[in-house]
Order: sequence, then C-alpha cells, then structure tokens
Amino acid sequence: MNFVRFYRLFTHSINAVFGSKVKALLMMLGTAIGIMLLTGVVGISKGVENRIDEIMKFMGPRTGMIFAGGGRMSTAGGRAAAETTLKVEDLEALRTRLFDKAIFSAAIPRDDVFIKYMTQNSQTTIFAVDPEFAIVGDWEIEAGEPIDNYDVKNIARVCLLGATVVKNLFPDEDPIGKKIFIKDIPFRVKGLLKPKGTNPQGFDMDDCIWIPLSTGMRRVFNVDNLRVLRFKVRQEYDINEVKTEIENLLKERHKIKQGQDSDFRIRTPDFIAKRIREMTKTIRLGGLALSIVALIVGGMVLMNILLLSVSERIPEIGLKRAIGATRRDIFLEFLSESIAVSLCGMILGVFLGLIPVFLLPKVMPMIPMAFTFNAFVYGFIFSIVLGIFFGVQPARRASKLEPVEALR
Repeated sequence: MNFVRFYRLFTHSINAVFGSKVKALLMMLGTAIGIMLLTGVVGISKGVENRIDEIMKFMGPRTGMIFAGGGRMSTAGGRAAAETTLKVEDLEALRTRLFDKAIFSAAIPRDDVFIKYMTQNSQTTIFAVDPEFAIVGDWEIEAGEPIDNYDVKNIARVCLLGATVVKNLFPDEDPIGKKIFIKDIPFRVKGLLKPKGTNPQGFDMDDCIWIPLSTGMRRVFNVDNLRVLRFKVRQEYDINEVKTEIENLLKERHKIKQGQDSDFRIRTPDFIAKRIREMTKTIRLGGLALSIVALIVGGMVLMNILLLSVSERIPEIGLKRAIGATRRDIFLEFLSESIAVSLCGMILGVFLGLIPVFLLPKVMPMIPMAFTFNAFVYGFIFSIVLGIFFGVQPARRASKLEPVEALR
C-alpha cells in the first residue's frame, strides 16, 4: 500500500469515526483515561530521577551526613533526647581515627534567628560551623576571610554572611568589618559567602549566617551536643566502606551492643536515592496497574462499539464490495478506524495527563513529577497496540461480509 492510499484511507477513517461524535467520544474515553494515568506514571518516574540528580549534585556523590538520634527514645517526647547523642568528642574521635579517609565537619543550625544592623533587621538561619564545613559542603568565600581554627579556639564573635542576608542588611554598603547583632550579641562581619541559590527542596541557601562552632555552642545556643556531622570521603576510598567504619567507631564510643538500635543515623546519597525510589514505588506501580486496566477496559469498549458500527454499516460495506472493494480493503478500513480512535484518545490522554504533571508538584511538593517527551512515545506505542489488538475482530467481521448478503 503506497503512502497516498494509506493517507486517504486514514482520513476516511477519521471522517467515519467522527461522523457520530458521541460514539467517537465513548471510544476515545477509555484510551484517554489509560494514557492520562500512564502519563502521570512516566512523569513521576522522571521526577524521581530528577530529584535524585539534584540530591547527588547538592550533596556530592562522596559526601554523607551523620544525624543524632536513632532507635533509642528515652523520654516521652523522644525527639529531644534522641538529638543529644552526638558530642564534640565524637567529631574529634572520627577525625583522629579516620583522618586519612575522610574530612569531617559539624554544624548546628537554628532557623528564624533575629538579626540586626543599625536600623535594618531581619530573621535568618544561623549555622555554627567549624573550618572544615566549607570544604565538606563545597562552599566558597566571595570576599573577606573564612572562619578558621583561631576563631573556634578563642570563641570569636565573627561571622560570614550569605548573599540574601547582605541584601537585607547592607543594600548600599560593604558589610566587611561592620558589626551586626545576632540575638542581641554583637558580631563582626569577617567575610561573605559565594551565592549558591536554592537547594532541591526549594530553600534559599544564601539566607544564612555562619559563626564559629564554639561561639554558637557557648555564647548563642547554649548547647553541648551536635545534631549533624557531615563527612566527605577522599577520592581513593569507597564511601560505603568508610560509612561502615564510622558506624563501628560510633557504636564503640556509645557502647551500643550488637542487636541494639543505634542512637545515630548515617545517610549517604545512595541511601537517600534508594529511599526516594522506595517511597514512590507504590505510587508508580499503582498508577501503572490502573492505566493498564483502563486501557484494557477502553479497548473492550472500543471493540464493542466498532462491532455495533459494523452492524449499522452493513449496506455501506455491501455497496463497497459490489463496486470493487476487496476484503483486504474493508479489513484495513475498519482497522484504521480503530487505530485512529486510539491515537485521538492518546492525544487527549497525554494532554489531560500533563495537568497533574504540572499542578501536582505545586500542591504536593513531596511528590516529584516532571514533564518528559517519553509520555508521547509510550502513549503512541500503547495506542497503536490497543487499536490493532481490539480492532482486528470488528475489521475481520466486516471483511467477511458477502456483497449479496450485505445488500439485502
């Protein structure tokens, strides 16, 4: 069959299908719902991979985090007690034992802390950090000097400002050397952090101030424990092997026996990627199952309506056979009608599926979704297969009609 004949056959099929708009809509609806669900599943899968890529880029493939708190909950609330299980001594022990395999740092974050400069005031996140924090987190100093060991040792009241804080407090002047107040405690601005933008969760990473770890623990927050430690594995070592050594060392220091829950948690990019995939696995499998069921039901509806259409068009089929149409021509005509309906349903379904792909992340940011052209590819393949599979029986019935019997 040449291209021109195929084109004429297909356009004739489209006209025949939409000759009855109600029937066309009913035949398209099942396919459209199935493709819509399939588009959502493809969007979630693409969103998961994008989220994982963002986390890998943000954390780095060779970095990890150690969180205070784990299986032990020793108070009614549990959370407060669980988050006091890491100490500065743990950090020093890790540095001493594993200094050749990884770089370790500590940070104590506090959100919505009041800050002030002259008549300007705002709220921001304060990080009490050690000098290694910039190395592990791949931060750069844009101006001034970084926090160093001298600042930590002397509990210095110095700070580094993020780009957003600079805009809020110093819109028209250089902040280096100026004095600001953090919780009514004076700090000298020692340097400025290079802008980093937003993290994968959409938070402004430049809306922050860094102060020395010792200063934060003793003069600002009044704490003697650490909530989070970060580490960066050196290039020649495997992150999972280093993770195991960290776990063994902390269990030894915290006297955690075999079989007991740890009072800390270690998270690496691979672990986080695995958890994201596991969290969305049920949604993806459920959506895929629903889309397959919808496509099968839609295909059955399509087949039954086409069979009804064959019965209604018997005189037309007889006339075509009488003037020279072969059984093959009739078979291809009805099969192309089935494929045409499926393709129209696919187009409608993909566009309906794009609605949750674009709107759902705004309503539920925890569900990663993204647009991908694979939705059109998969939709096209499924619709073609659906149209052929469920269109064969009506096409075969139509092609087997004898001209004389059909014209009676």
